[in-house]
Amino acid sequence: MKKFFKILNKAELAITMTCVVGFTSVLMLGAVVRLVGHPLNWCNDVALLMLAWTTFLGGDVAFRAGRMVNVDILISRLPLGFQKAVAIAVYAVLLFMMFMMIRQGIRLCANVGKRTLEGLPFLSYVWVAASVPTGFSLMFLTAVKRLHDLMVSTDSTVISKM
Repeated sequence: MKKFFKILNKAELAITMTCVVGFTSVLMLGAVVRLVGHPLNWCNDVALLMLAWTTFLGGDVAFRAGRMVNVDILISRLPLGFQKAVAIAVYAVLLFMMFMMIRQGIRLCANVGKRTLEGLPFLSYVWVAASVPTGFSLMFLTAVKRLHDLMVSTDSTVISKM
């Protein structure tokens, strides 16, 4: 399982970094050619597609690395047992929220099936919308793994990596 998550993390990181460079380059290209007087209609659509995937895949990369915002000023002062109970409750809420986002993301994909990107009429908007359920599905897997690690561990550093 560790090998799977290692490969997944490398793939997500590579896609996310490629998309960041891609949407920055496409927006810069669009601005330059617009300045010259030959605007490209597809630039904003490609940038939107790449930004959506960067957001949700990058969210999982940050979550897996323990780089999400975490304010634990009160929780860190509690006894270890209470810290673990609070962490489990937080993961339960997160898993429910992620499940709802996956469900709503799938509905969004179904609802925008016939819509196309304006600058790229051959490309369905589903490719943008699919970033939501995909990203949250990956975050859901990460949360389940982290919750499992929390449940079986007696190490207090696992709680701080929430």
